[in-house]
Amino acid sequence: MKQDKTTLDHVSMQRAMRICIIDGMFANASENMIGPFLALFALALGATKGQVGLLAALPALISNSLQIPSARLTERWGDRKRLVVITSIISRLMIIGIIAVPLVLKGDLAIYTFIALVSLRGLFASIGVPGWTSIMADITPRDSRGSYFASRNMLCNIAALCGTLLAGWLVRVYEFPAGYQASFLLALGLGFAASYVYSSLPIPPMPRRSVTRSQPVGLRSWWKTISRYTVFRNYCLTSMLWNFGVNVMGSLFPVYYRQDLGGDPGFWGVVTATGLIATLIGQRYWGRLADRYGQKSVMLIGGIGAASVPFFWWFVPRWELAPVAQFLGSFCWGGYNLAAFNLILEITPDVGRTTFVGVYNTMAGLASSLGPLVGGYLADIYGLRAAMILSGVLRWLGYFAFRSRVPSSSTEKMRWSDLVPFRLELRLSQRLRELTRRNSDLSG
Repeated sequence: MKQDKTTLDHVSMQRAMRICIIDGMFANASENMIGPFLALFALALGATKGQVGLLAALPALISNSLQIPSARLTERWGDRKRLVVITSIISRLMIIGIIAVPLVLKGDLAIYTFIALVSLRGLFASIGVPGWTSIMADITPRDSRGSYFASRNMLCNIAALCGTLLAGWLVRVYEFPAGYQASFLLALGLGFAASYVYSSLPIPPMPRRSVTRSQPVGLRSWWKTISRYTVFRNYCLTSMLWNFGVNVMGSLFPVYYRQDLGGDPGFWGVVTATGLIATLIGQRYWGRLADRYGQKSVMLIGGIGAASVPFFWWFVPRWELAPVAQFLGSFCWGGYNLAAFNLILEITPDVGRTTFVGVYNTMAGLASSLGPLVGGYLADIYGLRAAMILSGVLRWLGYFAFRSRVPSSSTEKMRWSDLVPFRLELRLSQRLRELTRRNSDLSG
């Protein structure tokens, strides 16, 4: 039987999946040595809450507005892997400028230059997202994606945990700016290692569209064409509400920790690491449920905790207890994010997947970029707790919109008892049978 040119053989697919795990470990270690500390870096430069909101909003706005052009660029170029590698290297080079900011600039000029460099970093990284997503769909078997990404995410989170703890230690020992600069420099090296590993990835040729001359141009035309896919359209719309609500407060939790709770900047690495541990614990747990009951079921269960994150933080009385809120939220977010990524792969067609991913990222990303602006504005005027309340309410509205508007592809319904881990469930069942048997013997 002739091998399909648009798919990999079994050996190549297994090799590609292994390479993606190694690449992901380097990339996650790199990102977690810089990403969680950007808001604290901005505060150390003298940024206000509104400027911290801009730090989250502007990179998201710029990068996500280019998702559809990025998808079209990927389809026209054809070499998805090369595009991902080139843009990832350019993105990581921006870290050099970020490191130099406190050495050569002061005041608002330093803050806005820092925001601009972070935005450029996000812009170049986002160009490769549609191609990267379509590659991941092509190299992973549909029936085992939940388990694979659970295993991959588990190993990536171990690497991220190590990176976060090391970065937190550097910030605590060497303070600002030396501790941040050392952490960011190590992140740069690990990022380059990730790009090198990814460059060896075997991938199949990208499926070609049957129509090339009459493709629609522009967001409105793309949306008109793609909205015929009802499930995809509804998922985009509900994700806009959800992402807006999440990002109203998402970038401000480090500020709340530092200013309202009086937390130690170095200890923020421990808080972030706690979230990674929670995600790590949950990966295989959520992956098993996703493969059996479908992505929507896992998103609904995990979404309960993800929607409640602002309220978890609301009840934290002291900064030393911040890891508790982070653990609860991150465990639930681990399941939600795992299933959300798999759901996108499920509801987008093989042909033109980069465009569908680009449209989704644009719609959800534009909402995400507006959230920090609103949150920062509210925080400056009314305080961070006002942003917390709004974020929590909007998250729950997005949750219920997703629950009612996006159908599940799985016919097997999840019950609350299914959330009990398999081995524990088996032990409980055995214990129940023993008790039942004993009661029967006594009654007899």
